[in-house]
Amino acid sequence: MGCSDILGISTPLGSLHRLQGLVTRWRAIPPDRRPLLVFGGLIATFAPDALLKEFPEAVLVIGEGEEALVRLTEVVGLHPEVLWRQVFAEASIPNLMYQAGDQVIRTVRRNINLRDAPPPDRPFLNELLLRGGIVRAEASRGCSYGRCSFCAIQHKYCDEAGWRDVKISRIVQELGDLSLAGARHPYFTDEDFIGNDPLRALALARAIEREKSLGRISSELTLYVDMRAASVLARGNAGRPSGLAVLKGLQAAGLREVFVGIESGAVEQVQRYKKPATTQRNLQALHRLRDLGLEVDIGFIFFDPEMTLDEAATNLDFLRHAGLWNHYARLTKEVRLEAGTPLVELYRQKDLIAGPLDVDELTFPYRWRDTRVEAVHNTFRAWERLDGGRVYELQAASRGEVPSENLRRRRCELLGQVRAVELDVLHSIVDSTQQNKDSASLDLSPFTQRRSDLLDSWQYSERSR
Repeated sequence: MGCSDILGISTPLGSLHRLQGLVTRWRAIPPDRRPLLVFGGLIATFAPDALLKEFPEAVLVIGEGEEALVRLTEVVGLHPEVLWRQVFAEASIPNLMYQAGDQVIRTVRRNINLRDAPPPDRPFLNELLLRGGIVRAEASRGCSYGRCSFCAIQHKYCDEAGWRDVKISRIVQELGDLSLAGARHPYFTDEDFIGNDPLRALALARAIEREKSLGRISSELTLYVDMRAASVLARGNAGRPSGLAVLKGLQAAGLREVFVGIESGAVEQVQRYKKPATTQRNLQALHRLRDLGLEVDIGFIFFDPEMTLDEAATNLDFLRHAGLWNHYARLTKEVRLEAGTPLVELYRQKDLIAGPLDVDELTFPYRWRDTRVEAVHNTFRAWERLDGGRVYELQAASRGEVPSENLRRRRCELLGQVRAVELDVLHSIVDSTQQNKDSASLDLSPFTQRRSDLLDSWQYSERSR
């Protein structure tokens, strides 16, 4: 430290302790040699007040940082350190928050022009591929709906709803570069891949297919994207292709897996989440994707503070009826009350927020309306944690740059068997609670052994591979 003009640090979830250690080292540098300390990422965006209070020397970048960081670099390179903060305000650098004397300065929030944005630099791509990590690509930002009560997407993008796309030519060039480097399974980071322009999505698919036919993108390259159920089921008209047509086009271009946020099988819970799709339409979307032979990753929020025991049972019935009992996604998550979401304000009005924001995890603790659901949740979580580390390792091994699709499929199948055990446990706990029995006294050891045997078999097969 001390050799650069700017020290930029990302702040993902769970990074606060590491951040404290880095800042301690930064503070040990003589003041005349310290680089400008800049924080960006999740914690900087969603808990800036708390972060600046703990680290008043830092400059925070809130939301998109491409323009802000470039402009910061220009200012730091042209002016002496004593003038930096004064010049930041004069230069109208967007998306900043910092301390200037006794005053906290917040500059204007502004999204970048995504269509003119250059492709990202990837200095660690080779190392990422060597480690079998997840290679990311991007075709858009934002969501054409953007009103789910648990989602912080609007705050992330300047409290604006909407969807912005990247130029098709840039996406295709980027996929070609990734392919040349050896990447075969990029995951698109888009919150809403198709957005409000299915015609563009189809044009992108055809452009990728054309580049594959010319040998500029590997024929083995596959795609993972996030779609809304509404996009999957869109009927189309004379000027807009149907969801089915777009899916078939993307599949011809290498689409392997689609993430769909189903979130719940209970009608009242779906309404609390402000999801536009009904449970019936969610089922239709799942069936369409499966009929095409596509893999489906599922977003599902099983628990929330207002959940009833009947809703818990309904969710389990839905998962079984939908054929998701052996699915590899984790279907037993609880809602995250994230800073900047409508759900936090709603639960604050209902007196269900139980304490201050956990800055490290960006969630508020909450009270349960039904103590029986709380007991179900706590009993299940205690069991889940017993071998949670190995389950996470198996999940990680089934994603990213897996050596072959056959190996990925085997790992996903095994992970699906582990998830089935989890749902069996949860079903037993819910059923026991409905019968007014103490779920904490349940003998869950047979389930524990089943899960352990599955994980042992996976680790043995990996050692033998």
